[in-house]
Amino acid sequence: MSEQPCLLQIGPDGIACLSLNRPKTHNALDEASVNLLVNYLHELEENPSVRVIVLKSIGNVFCAGVDLKWIASHDLRISANSNSGVQKLAQLMRILHKHVKPTIAVVTGATYGGGIGLVACCDIAIASHDANFCFSEVRLGLIPAIISPYIIRAIGERIALRYFLTAEHFDAQEAHRIGLVHSVVTATEMDTYIKTITDALMAGGPNALSRTKALVHKVSALPLDDILIQNTAEWITEVNTSSEANEGISAFLQKRKATWAK
Repeated sequence: MSEQPCLLQIGPDGIACLSLNRPKTHNALDEASVNLLVNYLHELEENPSVRVIVLKSIGNVFCAGVDLKWIASHDLRISANSNSGVQKLAQLMRILHKHVKPTIAVVTGATYGGGIGLVACCDIAIASHDANFCFSEVRLGLIPAIISPYIIRAIGERIALRYFLTAEHFDAQEAHRIGLVHSVVTATEMDTYIKTITDALMAGGPNALSRTKALVHKVSALPLDDILIQNTAEWITEVNTSSEANEGISAFLQKRKATWAK
């Protein structure tokens, strides 16, 4: 197995698999893994052959959060400048959250703190039955600051308050109930279920998928007023005249698959 802290594999089907690869440290995020994830995510944005990104892990733990040795380091503790570890971690969460390609988190085993942040930043999250979660920061005298915008958007303020404050462990079914993950499946079902999701995503137009992601981010942050209504009309008009939309409508009328779905 490669010593790289994160592995990237791009299949001929256009599905990119990013795997956390620090099983000896329970896939905890350190400076090297964060930098590599950021670089890979930028690379995947620029690669037109990549349609979907799947984030998973190697080993029995999805992610133990931020590596405590890194937290204890001089860099991560006292500096918040643009080149600091804190900013790099924040950058990773934002890039994953705003990525132009659809992202899927596949969660197996335990997931803590920053690892749950990665899950919340992905568009779709699937957990195995053995998955369990914990925001353990307060037990360490810390706060879940960097992941908080994404967690609160995923599960809401009241539920976030409970689990942030109590540092309780909760299982995959509870993660599903509160909206942190979309589905819970058995280990034997996981590969088939992931294929079902990726097949559904691959059937959508690449530009339409990216624009839909941007649409959700924009609309969720704006008040429902005349300006938003006007904006939505303008956005659909822009997309209606695109070559991708022309191909999609033509394919439907001609009862064939669109070029991107072949």
